[in-house]
Amino acid sequence: MRKIRKKLFVTFIGLQLLFIGPVIADSVAGLGSDEISQDQADLMMDSQHSQEPPGTTPETMVASYYADYFHGRTTANGETFNQYAMTCAHKTLPFNTLLRVKNPKNGKTVEVRVNDRGPYPPGRDIDLSYGAAKKIGLIRPGVAEVEVFILHPENSDHSTEYAVN
Repeated sequence: MRKIRKKLFVTFIGLQLLFIGPVIADSVAGLGSDEISQDQADLMMDSQHSQEPPGTTPETMVASYYADYFHGRTTANGETFNQYAMTCAHKTLPFNTLLRVKNPKNGKTVEVRVNDRGPYPPGRDIDLSYGAAKKIGLIRPGVAEVEVFILHPENSDHSTEYAVN
């Protein structure tokens, strides 16, 4: 019985290699590294010229806030979380990215710095510190749509302090 199982297994693996091998070979045939890097360079140039400059149009995100439970704990970038500082958590934006967050319901804005990762509940895009959420009126609703602008050095019309003592 063991010999039959072993033969079936070897036959099965052989058939897999017989059918999958040519497919893999065809997919990589004719692609030299020069062609791949040229395609990526063309793609990069197209994306740079077709997009608007960053920070010029707002992106709508679902925001929430975090506070007491995390106050004094270490954030993803190694800082100690201060619920009263003007900071936020975002899943992908680089640490220290500056953002202007606007609550479209009341027109209030706040400038925050990314220093943590999250939020993790599904459907949420940005987690503001308690202090930042309070400044734009997000405490009562808890979760709301906001407009987020990425601030870059060329958009240097911001002059808010990012930490509260």
